[in-house]
Amino acid sequence: MTGSNPGQWPVVVWGRHDDPHWALFDCGMAEFLRRLMTAEFDACPLSDLSLWGQVGTFVHHAEQERRFHAGLDPMTGEPDTYAGMFD
Repeated sequence: MTGSNPGQWPVVVWGRHDDPHWALFDCGMAEFLRRLMTAEFDACPLSDLSLWGQVGTFVHHAEQERRFHAGLDPMTGEPDTYAGMFD
């Protein structure tokens, strides 16, 4: 790290399948995660694609619980075909 602002600290990623293994990203961690989740890098910088391009909608935990008890999918609010299956 350099400087006192963590938003300006570069991110270094170890790619277990890449050569060279180390990759430097000249952005802070928050910006790195944003770019990862919006697939704004030329290629996924991680060995795992589970976060690559995966932007979701934030749903407060209380709203998720309300939806669940209403028989709705907690994340989408759509009817849940599996609701009440394990009561």
